Amino acid sequence: MSIEDITKNISERNKDLALYAKHVLEALDHLEEYHRRYVAAQALAGIKPSGGQEQVFYDTLSDVRKELLHTLEWTIEDLRHKGDKYYTNHFKDGVE
Repeated sequence: MSIEDITKNISERNKDLALYAKHVLEALDHLEEYHRRYVAAQALAGIKPSGGQEQVFYDTLSDVRKELLHTLEWTIEDLRHKGDKYYTNHFKDGVE
């Protein structure tokens, strides 16, 4: 599920959660672009990038993005079921 899909399914009162997540994802995109340019500049200077390290970097960014969206989905789900005594929250400390 994308951040746009999540934003459509969230109440107006909680839109700031989706906006925060969107800003974090944009920051990760900027970090990825910075890293790409940095590695390219190093390659131009004759410093060969490590393929294994690059793979780990991009895999980690991908995992962080997925986990961020997953956590946001769980948070929204907990907010939807707030007050439902038959629902088991994903987060034991609750949501407000």
